[in-house]
Amino acid sequence: MVPALTQPTRSYIDGTPTQRRLGFVAASIFSATYVIAPVYLLVTGVTLVRAKRPLSRDLWLLTLPLIASALVPAKILPRFGRWLLQTKFMACVPYYFEYEEYHEITDQEVLKLHDEGKRVIGCMHPHGVFPFVSVCAVTSTLQAKDGFGDGILDLPTAVANVIRTMPILKDVVGVFGCIDASGSYLKSRLQRRKGSVVLYVGGMVELFFASPKKETVFLRQRKGFVKLALRTGADLVPVYLFGNTTSLEALKWPILAKISRKTGVSFTLFWGRWFLPLPKKVKLTYAPVSYTHLTLPTK
Repeated sequence: MVPALTQPTRSYIDGTPTQRRLGFVAASIFSATYVIAPVYLLVTGVTLVRAKRPLSRDLWLLTLPLIASALVPAKILPRFGRWLLQTKFMACVPYYFEYEEYHEITDQEVLKLHDEGKRVIGCMHPHGVFPFVSVCAVTSTLQAKDGFGDGILDLPTAVANVIRTMPILKDVVGVFGCIDASGSYLKSRLQRRKGSVVLYVGGMVELFFASPKKETVFLRQRKGFVKLALRTGADLVPVYLFGNTTSLEALKWPILAKISRKTGVSFTLFWGRWFLPLPKKVKLTYAPVSYTHLTLPTK
């Protein structure tokens, strides 16, 4: 049995006022983009359809972000993201949330599993509106001497393919090296060396059940990740993201949940600080549990 951890393995509670302010700005860019991007795409589409002069200068300026997003090669985004997340600006995000980590399994132990040819499925809970705990975790491990370092690209997060193809949003998730969440792709990846993945097992369904006052893990009907582990020999590493549901609040009408499940995109309104899509100043904690290896029962 692993002894209880009474002290954090990494802590960012001693940030300066400047670090916390910069961290708020950096974190706000991600959540605000999730609102601005769809609105921008809708406005641009309607404007182009109704335009009488499609080649006017104003239209070119309006579509410039769209063109830039289309021209950015997907392959360079993870490398750019690895550089970006190691900058002093992004390093301030954990300080804003007074972020801490409690590791039962360390980053170095996960890398050792990779070196031994094993794969890992990081099982994250709960989803939340936007996974700020994960942003802090990635930034922390890239900054730490005992973190993943260059190995961060060996542990990408799986997201719905529609987000990976939507202009602008694809660039946001591309910075984190996110990959396709389809079962066929995940199975093929987990069958190769260093093919580990990170999954939000409950998916976006969790955000429609959780609130700042109630944590909900949507797990009972999600067994696909266990089947993946059994079929590929991957180890499961449960990770609980404390505070992930408190940084932002969302509208939880049942009809929005149904639309979101059908499309693979979160269709809802969300808000945080000052009733804007900006994260509240709440404490976030990352807690990975020791890995579990599953085996098929013998007949």
